[in-house]
Amino acid sequence: MQELCNTYEKASDFVGKEDDTGTILLPIAHSTQNAQIEVTIDVKGEFCDARILGKGEGVTIIPVTEDSGSRSSGITPHPLFDKLCYIAGDYTDFCDGKTQEFFDAYIKQLDDWYLFGCHPYIEAVYHYLKMKTLIEDLVKTGILVLNVENKIDDSVKVGNVAQSEAFVRFRIRTDPKVGSGIGEIWKESEVYDDYIRYYLTKITKTDLDYITGKQIPCSDKQPSKIRNSADKAKLISANDTSGFTYRGRFTGREEALSLGYIPSQKAHNALKWLIERQGYRRNDRAIVVWNPEMKEVPNWWEDTYGYFKEETETDFSASYAYKVREAIKGKYCDLDNKNADIVVMVMDAATPGRLSITYYRKIMGSTFLQKLIDWHTSCIWSMRYRRDKNGKPVVMAPTVEDIVKIAYGHEQNEKLSVDDKLKNITIERLFPCIIDGKKIPEDIMCAAVERANNPLAYNTRNRNKIMDITCALLNKKYGKDKGENIMALDRNSEDIDYLYGRLLAVAHKMEYDTYTDEEKGKRDTNADRYRNRMVQNPNRTWMLIYGRLLDSYRKKLSVKAQTFYQKEIQQICDLMNPKVVSEKGRLNEQYLIGYNCELSYLYTSHKDINEEE
Repeated sequence: MQELCNTYEKASDFVGKEDDTGTILLPIAHSTQNAQIEVTIDVKGEFCDARILGKGEGVTIIPVTEDSGSRSSGITPHPLFDKLCYIAGDYTDFCDGKTQEFFDAYIKQLDDWYLFGCHPYIEAVYHYLKMKTLIEDLVKTGILVLNVENKIDDSVKVGNVAQSEAFVRFRIRTDPKVGSGIGEIWKESEVYDDYIRYYLTKITKTDLDYITGKQIPCSDKQPSKIRNSADKAKLISANDTSGFTYRGRFTGREEALSLGYIPSQKAHNALKWLIERQGYRRNDRAIVVWNPEMKEVPNWWEDTYGYFKEETETDFSASYAYKVREAIKGKYCDLDNKNADIVVMVMDAATPGRLSITYYRKIMGSTFLQKLIDWHTSCIWSMRYRRDKNGKPVVMAPTVEDIVKIAYGHEQNEKLSVDDKLKNITIERLFPCIIDGKKIPEDIMCAAVERANNPLAYNTRNRNKIMDITCALLNKKYGKDKGENIMALDRNSEDIDYLYGRLLAVAHKMEYDTYTDEEKGKRDTNADRYRNRMVQNPNRTWMLIYGRLLDSYRKKLSVKAQTFYQKEIQQICDLMNPKVVSEKGRLNEQYLIGYNCELSYLYTSHKDINEEE
């Protein structure tokens, strides 16, 4: 909370204004609401016009009280903009189900603000609503529709809500004597300040603020809408005064935690802003990484290619690591010093009303950048599903979402999809692999390998994606032990699993070269059909595949191609230890590295080997 308060202070220039991403840092005592109807009045409080707001137009900054900002039931009006049942004095004339108490509570609160002294725009709204003609005016202008009983017809929707539940905001048509134009009340900083001055006089209870350590006015209720405008979950809540969850520990909730109203508002509004501005949000999960001094922070969830300019070329050489380091540290050099900290926070909702922090760390900016660089130089492969402007596969680390999809995804409409709950859990488990440099969980690795072992379950694009990302994970696992050149074909390796993978790749390419243009991409090779069987029993399955190559496909190749492939197979077999071959059981995951490296070598250096000279 202290870090978030500091962040709010550093970003004070954005309070009530859109930043470079179009996100608004809310003033204290304010929240956001999606409005469906916009009413225009003049500065004297006379009705002018109204309209239904289109999609994306309705997001509105509204002043709130402690009660209204966290309301779920009861009568707790917002101070200015609200639903029809609160602001329409003639609501009971046109709607059933709500009593006059809603309007009475609203107008009493607005009257108190008016008597305290308020902005002219607020005076105009006050005078208009005192006339109790809002719904009548909306019906006359055709905004609301009545049924045969002269009541609001709730079968008709306004936006995506029933007419009687519509949320209304106001704008002011200024008097020509004062000035021309339209006053958008929800965007006026003077109106924000006017309400804050008024509302802070209403908070008189003081206590020890745990954020600042001072005796200041404190709040019993904390804001919701943290992850989005419809979010009801709160980070801090202590409203169980009947069940007494804290019995035996505290006599009252203030003994557990006490937060100053202003520091709490700043912290919560900063968190909302950061999540909206630069957070990773998927369903109930929200992950945000930020610098309290408001220095730019890289997106940990994007692939490596996102850090490069479009014209940058990457390769297999050791210079790749240098390029990644320069791209990341060059762009985010402000973080690469001992005084720049990074705060990492993961939130998830166990229930609709409770939000928990499942991960929190504060680390040095230079450490964060180095961990990011380590990830993008170790968990990498040549990705055929992501190509540069020249159509060449890009060497990069995949996104965490793509890792989850290839490990646990099922093919639907030719795309890999994962259950949202499983996706969120797995992403949170992968998160420390990037931020803390931890090993990739073995079950995720096994799931990816198992899918790579079964290519026939997926279309060509997805099987290539599964294979490449699985190899990237294997590179992360074995790369440091085997050196930086794991992506290049090792023609001297005597590892039996690696060699069987090479043989499988040669068999695939050899058969594929005999296909017609119509067959390519539509017909599966024996290497693909028998890959899973090869993993289970490599010796017997290889003999089956090799026999089919000799019987059905070798004769379709040119003499040059026959000679080349036979030499390649012989070179691989010469490296095999006969004793190891005879005792070999199931292939381990490293055969995929051999397969992919050999296949890349064949397609790069001998793509047209079967063409006659």
